[in-house]
Amino acid sequence: MKRPSIRARLLLWTTILTTLILVGAGYFLYQSVSRTLYEQQNQLLAEAATVVMIEVEVKNREVYHEWKESLETHPWQQSTALIQVTDYHSGELVRSEALSDFNLENRYGELGERVFYDLLLPDGSMGRAVGILTLPIVEYPEGNEGFDPESRPQIFVWAENTKNLHKIMNRLRRSFIISGIAVLILLWGAIWMVISLSSRAVRAVSDEMISREGSEMGQPISIPDNLPSEVAILAEIFNVLLAKIDTSREKDRDFFLNLAHEVRTPLAGVRAEIEQALRKPRENDDYRRRLERALEGTEGLNTLVNRLMKFGSLRRKESNLAFEQVDISSLLKRIWRAFEPRAEERRLKVEWRLEDKVEIHSDVELLKIIISNLLENAISYSVEGSSIRVKVEAASSNLNIVVENAVEGPEVSSEDLEKFFDPFYRGDQSRAQVGNHAGIGLSFSREIVALLGGAIRVSQVSADRIAFEVSLPR
Repeated sequence: MKRPSIRARLLLWTTILTTLILVGAGYFLYQSVSRTLYEQQNQLLAEAATVVMIEVEVKNREVYHEWKESLETHPWQQSTALIQVTDYHSGELVRSEALSDFNLENRYGELGERVFYDLLLPDGSMGRAVGILTLPIVEYPEGNEGFDPESRPQIFVWAENTKNLHKIMNRLRRSFIISGIAVLILLWGAIWMVISLSSRAVRAVSDEMISREGSEMGQPISIPDNLPSEVAILAEIFNVLLAKIDTSREKDRDFFLNLAHEVRTPLAGVRAEIEQALRKPRENDDYRRRLERALEGTEGLNTLVNRLMKFGSLRRKESNLAFEQVDISSLLKRIWRAFEPRAEERRLKVEWRLEDKVEIHSDVELLKIIISNLLENAISYSVEGSSIRVKVEAASSNLNIVVENAVEGPEVSSEDLEKFFDPFYRGDQSRAQVGNHAGIGLSFSREIVALLGGAIRVSQVSADRIAFEVSLPR
């Protein structure tokens, strides 16, 4: 499936949104101008109608249309003025000469209210009209005695051709469309240029990522100065991941080299014993001693293989955890009994700092592996004749197990202390090997502790003592 492009999306959506915004703004501006022009047209209509409407008068108790006489004195107005007056009750019409026999549409509101509307003119064109319900004016009371203007309301209509207004509106519409298209083209070009320039650095980084070969994975990618900050963060994270991948690959390479060394040493011993046993006839006791030494070597190999299998199983999260309540103090002493003979051989004493009935809800078998590795490590690397301190510290949510032993040599830096958890690490005098070890105990323990949701730390509590602390959730 083809992945969407950020650049294409930006171009598409910014173009669509700016187009919609400009079209919407142009439409509202056009409507505003159109409304203003119509309001001006209505105002002119109302002013013209007001001037003529007062010439609907009363003479000799009859409605008299003086405006017709005014039109006759102005021939050009007589042929263009569109005026119609209708008697509200009788329906009698009085029209200007320009209307001939054509009747204008009557619309009106309350008395004196101006009602504006579009209508069809005699020549078939569209026009604009104002309709007013009005009363005839009694200018001279003499001769009009007893006449009530309210009994003879008139519907006055003044209409004008809107041809010029429509021309103006058409030109305005064309201007808006042409200028809008020009602005859109310029805006689209500016958007395309800005996005293209802004995404150039992003494309350069993505191209470099894509072009990487397996042998170049560990090398960081170059981050241009003009790379956007949002993408620069991703590029920096990518470089961190590359560094971690490189470190992981290096650790895996060292792991297998160390593993080969760990396997080769006991294999060489087993082979040497067997070759010497087969080189010439020997006494039964001699054969037995050599076979026992060869068996001891194969047991070491068997221990290494079993540890590696468990180690790999935990890394793949294949183990099913079985949680139950465990008395940690009792478990510690029970496991220590298996190590007592070795501790006595090296004249090591154990100092218990435990609390009674300290329970934890965890996987017993995994706890045994962690504790066994810590105790075995302490016995193997302690100064002969020193003491091993085992302490349990219980809190409401966590439980800490501390195994501390004496060491010889200078203080170890914090960086070197962390290397204790690397498989097969033998970096200093305090890690000089004593006994038969697979070399992955502490690394294995860290994997198990992480699986149980805890943490393991190492620290040099004094110049001659190192402590391993395991913190697990209760």
